[in-house]
Amino acid sequence: MKTVQIEVDGVVAEAELLEDRAPRTTAAFWDALPITTALTHTIWSGRACGFSVERLRSVDGLEHGVCSIYPGALVARPDAGEVLLSYGAAEYRTVLGVQYGTRIARLVRNQAAMLAVLERMHDEGDKTITIKRAGG
Repeated sequence: MKTVQIEVDGVVAEAELLEDRAPRTTAAFWDALPITTALTHTIWSGRACGFSVERLRSVDGLEHGVCSIYPGALVARPDAGEVLLSYGAAEYRTVLGVQYGTRIARLVRNQAAMLAVLERMHDEGDKTITIKRAGG
């Protein structure tokens, strides 16, 4: 299983890609690495933060679509070139209401510390997220 290292505000966590559930989307995400970009708190989706991955726009349609986003899950919306990472109760929503996304990864190491950093963003504002292939 492919893993990625995620760093926000000095906290490093590791996530496993869910290749069996979303092979096309996880492949596009993997090919986009390394990523360093702005991480912002969502407006509509609840307790989640989001970042852009333009490479995802090359993926046609959703795979194993979900709207609920559980803490520590990364959910992509390929048509928007966006990934959300939740730290609590969240749904993929836009101004139009509930939408579906593709679950692409889940935090497996240092989850509690990463979720705490994301939760602080509600009050502290935007941060930078860096994602790279684990071990590289």
